[in-house]
Amino acid sequence: MRVSTVLLALSCLVTGYSLAGARVNATEDVYRRFPAGVGTGTHVRLTFSSEPNYVDCTIERIDGGWLRCAPPDDPFRTYKVEEIWYDVSHVVTVTKVETQR
Repeated sequence: MRVSTVLLALSCLVTGYSLAGARVNATEDVYRRFPAGVGTGTHVRLTFSSEPNYVDCTIERIDGGWLRCAPPDDPFRTYKVEEIWYDVSHVVTVTKVETQR
């Protein structure tokens, strides 16, 4: 009787493991939200559904669904710019801004 109980438990474990399927990683879906050609070093306008309505920035880093903008390029800046990260899942539109020459 004990052998059949052990075999039943093992078969339940194997069946449960096979039915569980593969794990899903949600951050992969976040990266699909950016258009092709938009990445680190690209100047973009990010539009949000909440305040602030939009942010113009040059993308410095994308990490795990979060985006950090590079500090403004100002040679006369004497203050330290605070580091702000934006949650990519709250971005409604991404517009690539062409730099004026």
